[in-house]
Amino acid sequence: MTRLQATVIVPTTGDRAALLRHAVGSILGQTVPDLEIFVMGDGVAEPSRAAIAAMVRADPRIRFFDHPKHVRRGEPYRHAALAEARGEIVCYLTDRDLMLPRHVEVMAALLRDADFGHTLRFGIEPDGSLSFVPTIDIDDPGDRRIAVESATQLIPLSFAGHTLAMYRRLPFGWRETPAGEYTDRYMWKQFLAARDCRTATSTMPTILYFNRGDHPGWPVERRLPEIAAWSARLARPDWIAGFAESVGDAAIRDRARLARAVPSPPAPIRLRTRLARRFPRLARVIRRIAGRPAGS
Repeated sequence: MTRLQATVIVPTTGDRAALLRHAVGSILGQTVPDLEIFVMGDGVAEPSRAAIAAMVRADPRIRFFDHPKHVRRGEPYRHAALAEARGEIVCYLTDRDLMLPRHVEVMAALLRDADFGHTLRFGIEPDGSLSFVPTIDIDDPGDRRIAVESATQLIPLSFAGHTLAMYRRLPFGWRETPAGEYTDRYMWKQFLAARDCRTATSTMPTILYFNRGDHPGWPVERRLPEIAAWSARLARPDWIAGFAESVGDAAIRDRARLARAVPSPPAPIRLRTRLARRFPRLARVIRRIAGRPAGS
């Protein structure tokens, strides 16, 4: 079996082909072309089935796994597909997110010395502004423990990746998620609980992650104009070059806001973390904006 650099899993359901075209297009635009794309059908509608078949015909790197609707999110389907994967690493993308062109490249570099990792989490609001959640650094034992124990979803699907070799050493892999549990968090806990699993956090912004809205999320008709507009930007090298700086600026201001609001931030947002030590200038800027002394 010929090995590839990456396998990308893209779950989809219902009639979401209009969104899927943009998600898959962003994967095909990666700086790493040596990959395969597994579109995981979990009860797709007939119009989407036809559209996905056309994608498969257009690019041999795309495969479609067509399954009836699962009781949850089709987790066992993903497990079965990964038995056929050829990528050294496995990345994920929901059908309503987009990859920046270097996502797979960044994940491949991150996973050279790790088994599970993620890139910088941030969200895109409907007005185009950027939002941030408490950041964790799973290289840090305390943050790794928080990621396992927290009831919130700290590492959404599209940001995460892992080596195929580590996946195959897990006790279960993807399996049906209990009611009331986040599907991806339930999966990631297997990696984070494994003592031999090396973990890593990247501060690079590589995923365009869009506001979900209340479950089950926005209808395709509402989501499509937003995704299409951001997808068009991915074709502009000048926009891509400036976007990372925009994310950094927004992150600084958001951390400063939290620092002002919380006298002693909890562990996931504490300034005195490995990330702050790695980026002392960033930490100084945050403290200055927040009005905090240098030793805080």
